[in-house]
Amino acid sequence: MNKLNGSIRGDEVSELLRTVRFRGAVFCRSELSAPWGFSVTGRDFASFHIVTHGRCCLDVQGLDGRFALSEGDLVILPGGHTHTVRDSPSSPATRLEELIAGSGIDANGTLRTGGGGAVSVLICGGFRFEDGATHPVVASLPPIIHLRGRTRGVENWLGLTLAFLAEEAEAGRPGAELAVTRLADLLFIEVLRTYFSATETSRVGLAAALRDPQIAAAILTIQREPEARWDVGNLARRVAMSRTTFATRFKALVGESPFSYVTRCRMSKATAALRSGTAKIAEVASRAGYDSEASFGRAFKRWTGTSPAAFRTGIEKAQRRPRR
Repeated sequence: MNKLNGSIRGDEVSELLRTVRFRGAVFCRSELSAPWGFSVTGRDFASFHIVTHGRCCLDVQGLDGRFALSEGDLVILPGGHTHTVRDSPSSPATRLEELIAGSGIDANGTLRTGGGGAVSVLICGGFRFEDGATHPVVASLPPIIHLRGRTRGVENWLGLTLAFLAEEAEAGRPGAELAVTRLADLLFIEVLRTYFSATETSRVGLAAALRDPQIAAAILTIQREPEARWDVGNLARRVAMSRTTFATRFKALVGESPFSYVTRCRMSKATAALRSGTAKIAEVASRAGYDSEASFGRAFKRWTGTSPAAFRTGIEKAQRRPRR
């Protein structure tokens, strides 16, 4: 039973994160001497930057204010927003791809460039989500997550992970690429655990909803069995709330209605099944809680913009495409 103290239990966060499927990758380690700057265009996967030495600043397109980053800090842009990182707001910025192509990366995967001044060292990479558009956890993340390395409760795990990342990125030992990728995966999980557990994270969204014991219980109930015939009434009864109070509080905290959240979880389950399995679309529809393939197809297209068959075909083509 949940304690009514407004906190998030670790097992609740673990249950939510268990269904997030992603692949991490470290693009490069950069040694940058002032003045320096690089820009990253919008992309369909999350970007991250870790400052292992020095300091810099970050501007994100569409967000007000500038983010100051210091040694030990980590930023993740879950939506892959266009952004610029530089040593000073006045420094010119070059597209990261052009910088890599022009300066080149050495055998250990390190990019070295800049004007010869004070040095900052960054590790940059990304996370590609399998079902980012439909997964409730990924969809709930803000445009930017900024963790300060010297924050209490963060410095220990972040410091250890950064130390291992820096060592592997610099050493160039056999298997270093795989080790760094696995460390990046661990880093992302720890970031999400910290984000969802922080009491000051947000007043709206999944993180805020999980701090309300009754709404958190409803969310986990839906996620465990999205295919069930849920409606506002039976969900409200499950968490001992009146129908009106439950619907109002759920939407205020989660940012969408209970019905919309049920649909999101159903679509997440369906896209995972279409991506990884060989079940017929009618079977996927049934497992996702739809009475017919036709009703499932309509709901799927409204949610994703494409039909289940086209979605599966696109996945199969992508899997056959040779990797670079």
